Amino acid sequence: NVMDENQTNEELVAKLARLPLMFEPGTTWEYSMSTDVLGRIIEVVSGKSLADFVAERITGPLGMEDTGFAAAGERAARLAEMQADPATGKRPPMPYSEAARERSWHSGGGGMVSTAADYLRFCQMLLNGGELDAVRLLSPKTVAHMTSDHLPPDVAYGPSARDLIGTGAPLPELGQGFGLGFAVRKAVGMSPLPGSVGDYFWGGLYGTAFWVDPAEQMIVVLMLQAPEQRTYYRQLIRHLVYATLTRTRGRGYR
Repeated sequence: NVMDENQTNEELVAKLARLPLMFEPGTTWEYSMSTDVLGRIIEVVSGKSLADFVAERITGPLGMEDTGFAAAGERAARLAEMQADPATGKRPPMPYSEAARERSWHSGGGGMVSTAADYLRFCQMLLNGGELDAVRLLSPKTVAHMTSDHLPPDVAYGPSARDLIGTGAPLPELGQGFGLGFAVRKAVGMSPLPGSVGDYFWGGLYGTAFWVDPAEQMIVVLMLQAPEQRTYYRQLIRHLVYATLTRTRGRGYR
């Protein structure tokens, strides 16, 4: 029951600490709860809840007013809902149906709520090398380090790397690796999806996705509530976005 929404990060890590590792550290890339563990480390180091730390050190300074671990109060009425199924007239279950109330678990790996505009501000900070509107959170070298491939050349891959993530996985046959929180494109022509060497990206389990393409000075944010169709729409938007870019001599892009 490691996904219990009523637990705290301290309780989660206590559960994980009792479990054996699937692989020796440093040998295998696998989708995991490592970012949730990092959320707890932040709490221990800062002496604050992860929600308070994120609000004080990240979303607050960046002006991301609609981002947090719940859409409580007046914001609850603005939660995007799934479309009704034409065959049944019913809406599919809303992932994280408790998003409108404060919960005990502030997951470091997922479960936040936001808007496209807020998400864009966060990505713009990264594209700018760690700064936005005179607020600097990271140094340019830190961002460069985060968005570089850190996987060893002989790394193995766990079973979910291909099955769960698909074309977004940091697989060598796709010319992709993994940095500190992002998958990164390392080579031209190996992925079936368009992009640029150096672009970095990731997505949420329920459909949200983003990528930052420094070569094109471009950010794309996809806000989606469609868990079973996330791969289809992520692939589609890549093709649609890059198909619109045309180079005109001396005039940049249109």
